[in-house]
This record gives sequence, C-alpha cells and structure tokens, in this order.
Amino acid sequence: MFEILKFTHILGVVLGIGGGLANAVAAAKLASLPPETGPIVGGFREALGKMSTLGLVFLWLSGIALIGVTGATGLLSDPIFLAKMAAVLVLTGFSIAANVTVISAKKAGGPPDMARMKLISQGALISGLLALVLAVVTFAA
Repeated sequence: MFEILKFTHILGVVLGIGGGLANAVAAAKLASLPPETGPIVGGFREALGKMSTLGLVFLWLSGIALIGVTGATGLLSDPIFLAKMAAVLVLTGFSIAANVTVISAKKAGGPPDMARMKLISQGALISGLLALVLAVVTFAA
C-alpha cells in the first residue's frame, strides 16, 4: 500500500508541475500564433489545466493517506513540513481561482481573461516549486 501511495504522490507532482510548465510554454507560444488558432491552443491549455488539477487532487489524497498509513503525524509539528503545507494551500487556492476563471468564461461564452490567468499561473508555479523544494528538504533528513 505504501508504494502505491508514494507512486500516486509522485505522479501528482509530475502531473501538477508538468501541466503547469507546459501551460506556460503554450501561453508564451500563443502570442505569436494567428488569432484563428486561439481556440485550438485554448483547448490544449484547458486540458493541461485539468491535468494539473488532477495532479493536485492526487497529491492531497495520497499525502493524507501516506501520513495515515505511516503514522507520521510527527510531521505536523515540523516547521518545514508546515511551510510546505502552507505553499500547497496557496497552490490549491491558485488552482481553484484558475478553475473558477475558466468555468466562468465558458459560461459567458468567451475565453478566460488572459491577464488574470497569467497572474494565477505564475503564482501557482511559484507556490508549486516552493512546495516541492520544501518537500525535498523535509524528507531528505
């Protein structure tokens, strides 16, 4: 069970950060493409966003399960682990904001506000990378 949970946790990291980085590359490329390609690239970016959200769900579920299975509740008093969790909470907030922005834009029949999505994406990337660095520091000992 532990190995499956650990695999799921690492898969969550890969999906989350990989999707976020790929989305940033797609956004940068979108600016140089003809306007008629916008919906195609937008659909690709939406799929990447869903992939990142799925990764974050995997991280939350497997992380909680890992603490339960290993009995590592002592982590909850480790300041570096708590800082990692704070970064994950901030990342989760950015993910929720991105999903709400995309859903609202779809309901309105247009694309999401790109300036808002850029800020959300940058915040998500920074908080995700910070969470990753803090996780490495937490579990390297």
